[in-house]
Amino acid sequence: MSMNAASWVGLFCVAASCGQFLVPSRVYTQPTDFVLGLPVVPVVLLGFSAVLLTTGVILLGEGICKRLGAPSLWTAAVADPARFVRVLLGGAAAGLVMEVVAQWLGRLWIYPFWTVWLYALIVVPGFAFYWMSIVESYLAVKAVLDRLARPSRSVAPARPGGLLLIGVAALTTALLLYLNWYAQGYVLAVQHPTVHAPPFWYALIAFLGVWVTVEALLTRWGRPSLLGAMRRRYWTPLAAMVGASAVVGVLMEVQNAVHRFWAYQNWPGGWVAGVPVAVPTAWPLQYATFLVVPLLLAPELAVLFFTHPASAATTR
Repeated sequence: MSMNAASWVGLFCVAASCGQFLVPSRVYTQPTDFVLGLPVVPVVLLGFSAVLLTTGVILLGEGICKRLGAPSLWTAAVADPARFVRVLLGGAAAGLVMEVVAQWLGRLWIYPFWTVWLYALIVVPGFAFYWMSIVESYLAVKAVLDRLARPSRSVAPARPGGLLLIGVAALTTALLLYLNWYAQGYVLAVQHPTVHAPPFWYALIAFLGVWVTVEALLTRWGRPSLLGAMRRRYWTPLAAMVGASAVVGVLMEVQNAVHRFWAYQNWPGGWVAGVPVAVPTAWPLQYATFLVVPLLLAPELAVLFFTHPASAATTR
């Protein structure tokens, strides 16, 4: 597969994001320039590196989709101004769901160099931007796999009953567990480590509740979904999630493990090379959340995410 301009620029951005490694480690470990409590130099260096890496992943995804003649997030989003706004809001909403469950409640990571005021300024636009990289990487892998797999001709079995009940029950259980855990008080911990954290499985129940509830709503509304694709024996979306999370996860975790733009905490199991062993298995869960939650605000993306292009063309 030959490279196009978007892919080349994307590769350049990914390579340039490694420039943070050329800066002496003391710049990160012993910062001296502070503004309102913010260590400016480490934040600027790591933040710029993160922007380059995220931009590179987005451009690579777009380039691969364009090279294969597959639909991409950008082409779908810019087709209509109102849709573009909904797509951005959907991405921000998906990012906030993950942040609320895993960071605010689960205490699974912190941002050592950040301050609360910086966090408040960039958390929403930052997650919308990050969400784009996750989706573009997924669509790129999906485009490759769709070229290798024929569209499914199987008819989906009857829609499973009680799906919404399961999702709501899981969300309610997670809410009650967190309310009980934080009954003595809650403090938002963005920057500083927290030793006293809820059990890890609380977050798993919450994520399960979010995913199943959204899946149930999509099923009721007759929209494509991840679970619906699996019911039709269309396994490409699931495989694309795993493949994209493996590639993007390695890229991001390797870069982050050196200077810790974000730092993990309170994960079960051991650690390897500065990363909890459970993190790689959680990356596909992140993809599932980022793919289904935005569909509540941007339903047009459902066909793009969970339908073979050839099948989608025949239904329009």
